[in-house]
Amino acid sequence: MALSRSTQLFYRFLGLHSFLIGLFPFFIPVFLWKHGYSLTQISSFIAITGAGFLLALWLWDRMHKTLPLNTLIATSFLVESSLLATIFMEGQPVFLPLFALLNGAYNCFFWITQRALFFETLGDEDTGRRFGNFQVVVVVIIKMGVLFGGLLLDKAGYLSVFLLSSLIGLLGMISFFLLKEPMELPAALRQDAPLSLKAILAFKDPYRSRPVFLLDGPFLFLESYFWVITLFLLAHESFWKLGALVIFLGASFSALFYIIKNRIDHMPAQRIYVVAATGYCLSWFMRATVDADLPLGWLFAILLVITFCTSFFRLAFNKRFFDLARETSAHRYLFLKSYYSQFSIALGFSLAAGVFALSQDHSGEWLRFSYLGAGFFAPLFLLYRSRPA
Repeated sequence: MALSRSTQLFYRFLGLHSFLIGLFPFFIPVFLWKHGYSLTQISSFIAITGAGFLLALWLWDRMHKTLPLNTLIATSFLVESSLLATIFMEGQPVFLPLFALLNGAYNCFFWITQRALFFETLGDEDTGRRFGNFQVVVVVIIKMGVLFGGLLLDKAGYLSVFLLSSLIGLLGMISFFLLKEPMELPAALRQDAPLSLKAILAFKDPYRSRPVFLLDGPFLFLESYFWVITLFLLAHESFWKLGALVIFLGASFSALFYIIKNRIDHMPAQRIYVVAATGYCLSWFMRATVDADLPLGWLFAILLVITFCTSFFRLAFNKRFFDLARETSAHRYLFLKSYYSQFSIALGFSLAAGVFALSQDHSGEWLRFSYLGAGFFAPLFLLYRSRPA
């Protein structure tokens, strides 16, 4: 069956950016770690990234009312190139805050655009399958980027990654700028007024979305930054070995995940969500047990279970999220999720940076304590309801 134009453009956008993310943004936490930045500084970087996302989201919410969507997509490639160029300022006092702000802006232009495009591809009863397909595409292409990025960083240095990423970004930017017909979101979305601070603060629904959105923000960066640093340490601080490890973990459970994502729409929604959230909670306690001194077979078994539990939970969580978005305020629900999640990232990691600074930043120990803390908070994801509470 031929894909619609909007679906084709969505996967073009998704494929190009997923590969770019794998080439370098995936490695940002370990790049900072490798260059001697402490857990305090990395937490500060994450907090500023959250603030940068909020500022860019406020801008995106106003830009998409007047500009074609393909112009915003082209802008996302420009922001990504600016992010990569900032690396050459490493060592300067302004580097870390500027790098973090641009990282937040890039995250915003990628994730908000991606969610808006993905939302337009959804049918009535297929959010789980479609999100599963989308996640499989993302995982495969990101892993390809991670493999190339890790090899280039270790064997040829950052300049090679920058040149390859810039070339792909330039081609992507041109391909969307030169579309014969502009890409547009639904007229109703463009006509709605941008979300005001009053509307954001007043948001409340019977599904307990607000507390779960606040909760989810820090967990996203615990997964994509702190946990990646742990894997980097297991890979003996080698970029390409980290890439190989991530690819191995992704490939090892892909068949089982493929079966689940094709059936999740026909399974009891609440039961699946509870099982997924419970597994996710246990995965954080398992992270706290990970140590390079464990027997190799046992270590890989733990890593595989953690990877599967995390991916299964993200599938179940995002199915619920997009189902509720479709049933409630559509794209406004997507915006509200980001506003609350990014605010909690900015606040939560600012507090974490303060705690790490006061404790003299015993990094390895604090990574483990962070995972234990996450394990105790993760059951709060069960607050999220598919029906009014």
